[in-house]
Amino acid sequence: MAAAVRAAGILPALCGASAGHLWSRQLYVNSFPTASILALKTVPSNGSLSSPGTRDSRHFISLTRALQTQCCISSPSNLMGQQYRFYSFFTKLTADELWKGALAESGAGTRKGRGKRTKKKKRKDLNRGQIIGEGRCGFLWPGLNVPLMRNGAVQTIAQRSKEEQEKVEADMVRQREEWEWKRKMKVKRERGWSGNTWGGVSLGPPDPGSSGETYDDFDTRILEVRNVFNMTAKEGRKRSVRVLVAVGNGRGAAGFAIGKAAERADAFRKAKNKAVHYLHYIERYEDHTIYHDISLTFKRTHIKMKKQPRGYGLRCHRAIITICRLIGIKDMYAKVSGSVNMLNLTRGLFHGLSRQETHQQLADKKSLHVVEFREECGPLPIVVASPKGALRKDPEPEDEVPDIKLDWEEVKTAQGMKRSVWSSLKRAAT
Repeated sequence: MAAAVRAAGILPALCGASAGHLWSRQLYVNSFPTASILALKTVPSNGSLSSPGTRDSRHFISLTRALQTQCCISSPSNLMGQQYRFYSFFTKLTADELWKGALAESGAGTRKGRGKRTKKKKRKDLNRGQIIGEGRCGFLWPGLNVPLMRNGAVQTIAQRSKEEQEKVEADMVRQREEWEWKRKMKVKRERGWSGNTWGGVSLGPPDPGSSGETYDDFDTRILEVRNVFNMTAKEGRKRSVRVLVAVGNGRGAAGFAIGKAAERADAFRKAKNKAVHYLHYIERYEDHTIYHDISLTFKRTHIKMKKQPRGYGLRCHRAIITICRLIGIKDMYAKVSGSVNMLNLTRGLFHGLSRQETHQQLADKKSLHVVEFREECGPLPIVVASPKGALRKDPEPEDEVPDIKLDWEEVKTAQGMKRSVWSSLKRAAT
């Protein structure tokens, strides 16, 4: 307290003031304790003060201790002191912790099961549209709203002209109105397989990679969107979104992946960026169909694919049509039976297409010529591949001939027995 009194008495002499009572009147109450202010009032108003140079150095030490607070001297007759706090509630916690306290449910409410079905609050960017240093007066602060260096020299504080400031404010108002308009505008997404489902909707190309690689020639299609739930001890029934997508460039490279997140948009982004890292290269015959018929069983899903000529088109399950377009297959017939689980269907399809053998691989494997029968050539076979090594003279063993199982419906169609044999029978009149 005594140090504060001595400091208050020496400040007028330092700044050239004539009386100490002027300082005692201008000091704020927040600067010093109450006892110090009471002691300042007893300082003589017309007492002579000696020069600070003749004083003991203890006075300067007292002055340093008294000015531990943040002070701003605007003129020799005005002194304003303000207490400075090195930390507060907002500097102790991080931004994520502050937002969590503002948006999340309390611990007691979470344990009681509250806040589950309500609409989730979203975190806002409070600094959006704000530029540090910008104001109504149009001051230019180096390092904040203008570059710090220009032409190799440090810029000084300047001020815009009135016309320039009006133009900057008009641009800022226009940008904020545009953001508000985009926020209210509903984006109409592309129609997929049906009007109310996400299946078949395009998500565009995946995001660029960390090394700068881009995937502009790829397209992403949604195959399935499901809400899944996990029962936890603290939060109870926790909901998340699981998305199955497929990507492809239409030239044989394609893949699929699953993305899971609490929000649908995050799940879409995770799935499409993950799928591009799990690509398969699918061989295509003359860039329009598969090399041979494929029959496979994946778990309880049975898929049969048949090679078709040009112009036939894709006559398959809608998910298989979407995947074939991403691969680049234009003509194929496929029949799905058993379980139609979307994940098993996708896995089985990629499993069968990636393991098909080209004509040359089959010829080298069998050491025989591979021939093909086409409708335009009649009964004459066409050699499509020959073995690179020696030709085998003995025929292919019967146990190596693939056994293609036909459905009973296909057998009846081939034999002309699709309808009942008694349907054309005419009964005699009685």
